[in-house]
Amino acid sequence: MQIKLIAVVLSLFFANPLFAKIATLDWTVAETLIALGEKPIAVGDKPSYRVWVNHPALPDETVDLGVRLQPNLEQLLALKQQGELVFINTSFYAKTTTNLNRFGTVEIVDFYQAGNAWQNILTATRQVAKHIGKPKQAEQLINDFSQKIAEIQPLVQPYQTRPIALVQFADSRHLRIYGKNSPFGEVLNQLGLMNAWQTEVNFWGFENIEITQLAKLPKNSRLVVIKPYPTNIETALKHNTLWQKLPLAKDPLILPAIWTFGGVPSAQRFAESLADGLLNGGEQW
Repeated sequence: MQIKLIAVVLSLFFANPLFAKIATLDWTVAETLIALGEKPIAVGDKPSYRVWVNHPALPDETVDLGVRLQPNLEQLLALKQQGELVFINTSFYAKTTTNLNRFGTVEIVDFYQAGNAWQNILTATRQVAKHIGKPKQAEQLINDFSQKIAEIQPLVQPYQTRPIALVQFADSRHLRIYGKNSPFGEVLNQLGLMNAWQTEVNFWGFENIEITQLAKLPKNSRLVVIKPYPTNIETALKHNTLWQKLPLAKDPLILPAIWTFGGVPSAQRFAESLADGLLNGGEQW
């Protein structure tokens, strides 16, 4: 009887997602988990996370699952042997669900979809928190973001008259430019700053443009470039005649790598980095 009772208790323990080990292939889920106080046991493409996201940092003990759309089966098997696994992914990784179900439970939470980008992120943040049993931490995370915005807003008020063109270089001729319906666009809005790109964007919050289209932006626009970008960008732009003639090429503000497809943690880091850049100058190319 006692053995059966222990078996039942253990089965309930491992079946409960609150006691399971949480893994994800998605970097936005990963940064959200860490911000909520939940260390993911495994993440897809850990080395690239450190390049594109990096803050909040992944714990050293977090396992690298390798290519995000083709996670390492040996690592998954090893994790399964350690106990119950729950994968929290976005639908971008839906093709991996059947495979992952062999190793644990899969929950889908979408940060990016049609509709209001910022509200989608807040909803997804709360859903992630619900899956790990930390709803209060989600509200605290969101409140902390709002408080940080309130602190920064007066500091950037002198810069509210100059539109900001927020971009990432894909190569020396093509960029992603982020519009109003994007998490960073929402940050600009909440800080009282103008977004130079008023055209519709995709549900990821950006539009792919050619460098020639920068000439169509308001002439007093401030170009804000988010790292990382290809290593040859600075040299290529120096030899680009059109770029040299653009008014906004005179004083681009270079920000460190921030996950532009992130959640609340990345949005807050963008707000802090932008304010620091505007007040104190940004990074070098």
